[in-house]
Amino acid sequence: MSLVQSVEALERAVGARSLGVMMKSLDSLDSHCVQLLGCSSFAALGYIDVDGHARATAVGGPLGFATVVDPGHLRLTLAEPIPLNPTVGCGLLFFIPGLGETLRVNGRATLDGRTLSFTVEEAFIHCAKALIRSGFWKPPAEVPPAASGDGAPGAWDGDPAVRGWLSRTPFVLLASWDAQGNADISPKGDPPGFLRLDGTRVAVPDRPGNRRTDTFHNVLEQPRVALLALIPGEAEVLELSGVASLSVEAALLESMAVGGKVPKMALLLDVHASRIHASQAITGSGLWDVSRHVPADRLPKMADVFIDHLRHSPHRGAAATTLRALASKRMMSWALELDYKKNLY
Repeated sequence: MSLVQSVEALERAVGARSLGVMMKSLDSLDSHCVQLLGCSSFAALGYIDVDGHARATAVGGPLGFATVVDPGHLRLTLAEPIPLNPTVGCGLLFFIPGLGETLRVNGRATLDGRTLSFTVEEAFIHCAKALIRSGFWKPPAEVPPAASGDGAPGAWDGDPAVRGWLSRTPFVLLASWDAQGNADISPKGDPPGFLRLDGTRVAVPDRPGNRRTDTFHNVLEQPRVALLALIPGEAEVLELSGVASLSVEAALLESMAVGGKVPKMALLLDVHASRIHASQAITGSGLWDVSRHVPADRLPKMADVFIDHLRHSPHRGAAATTLRALASKRMMSWALELDYKKNLY
């Protein structure tokens, strides 16, 4: 199997991170982030548990369920306590009902009962491609109900309920960590059937997105990864935990082609534990209720957000200064619209 095992090999396969992409990241919450958080009812949380395992769970509630304490801190209430290891970083991916773009917030957290106090170290907007490809906000299709597990994490050896869930999901989230314990959680979406299953291994194709490749860089540094799989209309979630590697095996990638476009890489997750369980975050947030979508006039324009984040990025130097000078909201709006139409795959 053709595995990618170095940054050099990774960049040969998918390209290097560009300065412009990395400059969209902030080290605290600006007014756009605060506005989006006020319109968010659901998020995915990636964390390391007290046994050192990668975990991912759903959190949510009414709009604005995550309270902004100040630009560097959030507070939210969980439906139930989690076995959080506070010495390792956490990642949050916030969804705004009806909006394609998501808000990624990375940092550290502590837990007091069910109250999660989160210190923000990084915040940025993720593009809408994963949600567009998956049809995430469209009315859910009629699908047969998935069989439920007993709610307890356990070893997975090709469990039919887990395999059935993975074969029907159009959307997963990958939580990963670098060698210093900094977390990130990234969305991946496609029509149902986009994952490849082989025994206890799940293959997730890489599609065009933010082009930050955070997950891939993290896996090269240390392989703990958690996967959270959602099916629109379902009140349950599937969580997988295991170790990941990166593959450029031609036959695998070609099996994932869409419209003749072959992904450049796939993440392989060797699953050590799985759990299908009811999610109070989904029911409490009304995630699949299209009547709860946030009207566009309550949201900032995404081109404005991207440009403002670029201009206020902490990156310094001549190249960063030049990019700020050239940044145009009108051009960004045009580029986003074209990118979403032409470069989904």
